[in-house]
Amino acid sequence: MEHSSNTAVTPEVPRLGVTTGQTRRVLASVCSSILPGSGQLWLGKKLAGVGFLFAFGLLVLLYWPLRLPRSFVGIEILVFAAMGLCTVAAWHALRAPSQRMIQGSRLWLFMLVPISLLASFAYSNWFLLAAGFRPFDIPSIGMEQTVLRGDRVIADLRQYRNSRPKRRDVLIFSKEGTFFIKRVVAVGGDTIEGKDGAIFVNGQRLNEPYVQHLGNLSSASEEFGPVEIASGELFVMGDNRDVSRDSRMGDFGLVPEKTVAGEAMYIIRSKSGRNGNELH
Repeated sequence: MEHSSNTAVTPEVPRLGVTTGQTRRVLASVCSSILPGSGQLWLGKKLAGVGFLFAFGLLVLLYWPLRLPRSFVGIEILVFAAMGLCTVAAWHALRAPSQRMIQGSRLWLFMLVPISLLASFAYSNWFLLAAGFRPFDIPSIGMEQTVLRGDRVIADLRQYRNSRPKRRDVLIFSKEGTFFIKRVVAVGGDTIEGKDGAIFVNGQRLNEPYVQHLGNLSSASEEFGPVEIASGELFVMGDNRDVSRDSRMGDFGLVPEKTVAGEAMYIIRSKSGRNGNELH
């Protein structure tokens, strides 16, 4: 005699809700990796979202108007802060405990971390330009040993909005569509002269510890002047004095102040490990 079973068969619980929750978590974390706090707001975590957005706004203020990139330490702090903020915001959106949806898998972090880093680097570049700073790569040896070929320097494009270049400043300026980096040796109103292997400004011999001599300077470049500098003009020279093409040459001439893009502040990248060296 066969016995019928009275045991009820429990239907399989649909897994759609779990999958949807995980997907939402991942999408929210992608949003927060790009704009910290946006993913948290989408998930309904208003307090966390506002907190991350506030931190992001503070980061913007440190670029402008506080302008921390004027120093190498300042720009390092800002870059690492942007990296940390984007990464932590993405992790929080993915993994923070929630009663309404399960946590996203840790495996997603392998995708989210690169996205966060790319976003933070993009923000750093945008904010740097918006704050009035610009990186320049050095293709020549005319400013060695102060700046080597292949170095990257940061220039402050707003330095001379309310001031004028002065002696010893290292400038970025434009000439015939090309950017140059040179040092100011004389300004408007000065008289400059080269004689006996030295530079004299207003009759005073300059002390130039940053200058490099290779011993192949032509007599035409070693002996020049006296030259009177008109107002609004600059006499510039490279620190690698014997190979630099600069204001000593007739085909280069004086540099109008209106062509100055900004002041070179420090080296941000160097193959010789000179990162952070200030240019003065």
